[in-house]
Amino acid sequence: MIAAFFGLMARLGWLQLASDGFVRRDLIFDPVIMAAAALACLIYALGAMRGATSTLPLRRWRLAAFATGIGMVLLALEPPLGALARQLFLARQLQDLLLGIVAPILIVISMPGAALISGLFGEKPSNVPSCQTDDTELRADSIWRCAGATALSIVVFSIWLYPPLQNAAVTSPFAETTLSVTTFGVALLFWSFIFDFRPLPAGAGYGSRLMMLWITSLSHIGIGAYLVVKTEILYSAYGPIARHVDISPLTDETVGGFIIWVPSALLCLAAVIMVIHLWGLHENRIWAKYSNWSSSNSAALLFPTTGEQLIALARPKNRAQAIAVVTFVVAVFGFTIISGILNHINNERRADTRGPLVAQHLLPHSVTAHHLTE
Repeated sequence: MIAAFFGLMARLGWLQLASDGFVRRDLIFDPVIMAAAALACLIYALGAMRGATSTLPLRRWRLAAFATGIGMVLLALEPPLGALARQLFLARQLQDLLLGIVAPILIVISMPGAALISGLFGEKPSNVPSCQTDDTELRADSIWRCAGATALSIVVFSIWLYPPLQNAAVTSPFAETTLSVTTFGVALLFWSFIFDFRPLPAGAGYGSRLMMLWITSLSHIGIGAYLVVKTEILYSAYGPIARHVDISPLTDETVGGFIIWVPSALLCLAAVIMVIHLWGLHENRIWAKYSNWSSSNSAALLFPTTGEQLIALARPKNRAQAIAVVTFVVAVFGFTIISGILNHINNERRADTRGPLVAQHLLPHSVTAHHLTE
């Protein structure tokens, strides 16, 4: 039903574009985007009807999460937000928030891989056993992949905030499409590591996931804080348009920086809580296996039997987690101090440059008043 609805909207969009142009084009739903969303929902629905599942059963909340994620993508790209993103910097950041965090999280937690493969190729994917490799090799590969995904996410996010590229996204449809595609694609890759329901060695370690979230949130906090406290206009392409909607360009960029700073950090914090919850569920499953062991189960020897053994086993993990938490707190505190210093320096510069101008403006008036007094 959702796929049929999106297809109908795509058809209406094509009919409006083929009309005599009486309807404003910035208020028309893009038929290509609507058709792509309809096709994705149709393929997913076919795979779901064939019973294709992933590591978890195909439940209703997963179907709802996938449909809601596609809806968030359309909300970001289609009018009115899609049209406002070409006019206001703050609307662009709302669009990036949906494409970079909200929609990818919803799509990733739905685990659509098996259903999409089944719906696309017309058969239920077979359960092929994975090859056995050394756990240390898998862990090293996971760490490097996590680091690469984090670095790629931060680089793409920062590159598109570079003023010439951000201005090009306003004036060039190709640059705007590239921004949306790269932001959404890299976000899917990043969040697929964060919300992978498989623990080690198949999935990334939970400590690595927390570190990915902390580093990403720090980058958002730093860039957002700079955009909030700065006093000059960086994105000139939004300036002439922003004046037509009764908002100053500097205020537009300040609110956009606040969106990068606070909502993004809060969503990353919510993701941290979810990852810690997944970590706890994983530990509960391990303990349940341990409670069902017998003397003939040699794997039970890996579990500690005394308090000293438990402390020795948990000490490296606790130390690494404590270092990560302290590093995050210190970094946030440092960003706050640096933001305050930059704001103070900018205010001093504005006062220094404004003083001579005010003096030059008041000098003729004071001379005139003196002559009138005489």
